[in-house]
Amino acid sequence: MRSIYSRRSYILWGIICILIFAAVFALYGIDMRVIWYPLLLCAVVTVIFLLRGIVRDREKHRELEMLRDAQDVDREMLPKPESRTEEDYQEIVCTVQARLRSEKEAQEEARKDMEDYYAMWVHQIKAPIAVMNVLLQQADTAENRELRAELFRVEQYADMALSYVRLGEGTSDLVIQEYVLDEIIRKAVRKYAGQFIRKKIRLIYEGTDIRVLTDEKWLTFIIEQLLSNAIKYTSEGSVTITVDSGKKMTVTDTGIGIAPEDLPRIFEKGYTGYNGRMDKKSTGIGLYLCRMAAERLGHKFTAVSEPGRGSSFTVDLESYPFQAE
Repeated sequence: MRSIYSRRSYILWGIICILIFAAVFALYGIDMRVIWYPLLLCAVVTVIFLLRGIVRDREKHRELEMLRDAQDVDREMLPKPESRTEEDYQEIVCTVQARLRSEKEAQEEARKDMEDYYAMWVHQIKAPIAVMNVLLQQADTAENRELRAELFRVEQYADMALSYVRLGEGTSDLVIQEYVLDEIIRKAVRKYAGQFIRKKIRLIYEGTDIRVLTDEKWLTFIIEQLLSNAIKYTSEGSVTITVDSGKKMTVTDTGIGIAPEDLPRIFEKGYTGYNGRMDKKSTGIGLYLCRMAAERLGHKFTAVSEPGRGSSFTVDLESYPFQAE
C-alpha cells in the first residue's frame, strides 16, 4: 500500500489525462467507444509498470531493513540509486556515517587516554600511601591506627575511580573461566580484616568448595564493595558470607539496614538515600559499580533489607550464559 501511495501523483496525473481526453472527445462529438481500446491497453501497461515498481520497492525495503541495525554502513552496502534524489540521500547517509565513525574513533581514543591516565594516577598515588602506612606502623598508637584506616579508605576510593572509568565504557579485559570461589572470598576478607578488627565486628564465613564461571578481578571488586558497605553501616554485630548449593553468594550484615523507599533505587548511579544523607561521606557509586560489574559478568545481583536489622546482598553466580574454555 505504501508503494502505491508513494506513486499517488502519477496515478492522479493518469486519471486527469483520461478525463481530458474524454472531455475533448465529447466536445468534438467523437464516439467514445473509439477511446476504450487504447485506454485499456494503456491501463494494462500502466498496471504492469506499477507492479514492477512495487516489487522493486519491496526488494529495496528488505535490503534497507537488513542495514537498519548495522554498526557501520558504506556506499557498497546501499541499494543502487534509481534517481538523483536517492543518490543525494545516499550521499548524505555516507557523509553522516563517516562523521560518526570519525567521532567514535576520537571518543574511543579519548576514553583510552583517560583510562591510561587514571591507571597511572592510581599506580602513582599508591606509592605515597604505602610509605605513609609503613611510617604509621612504626608506632602502634590509637591515632596511627585511625590514620591507617583513613589511608585504607583513600586507597579504596582510588581503586574505585579506576573501576568507574573502566566499567562506564564497557570492559574489554574480562577473563572468563572457572575459579575456586573460596580463594576469591578469602582474598577479599584478608584485605578488610583490619577494618573488621578495628570496628570489632565479627566475620562469619565457613568456606566453600564451589567453583564458579566468572572473572576473578571483577568478582573480587564486587565482594570488596559489599564488605566495605557492611563495615561502614554496621556499628556492632556481625557480617556473614554464605554460599548455597545453587551458587548464590550472600553477604549479610546486622547494620542499620535500608529504608523500604530507598531499596528499589540503591543501584542507581549517585543515589545515596536516607543512609547516605546521614553519612555525608557516601557517594552512591559503590553499589552502582557492583551492579554494572555483575551485569558485565552475567550475574544477577539482588538485595533485601530491614531497617534496624541489617541488609543482605546476593550475587547469583550460576547465571553466566557461556561455558568455560
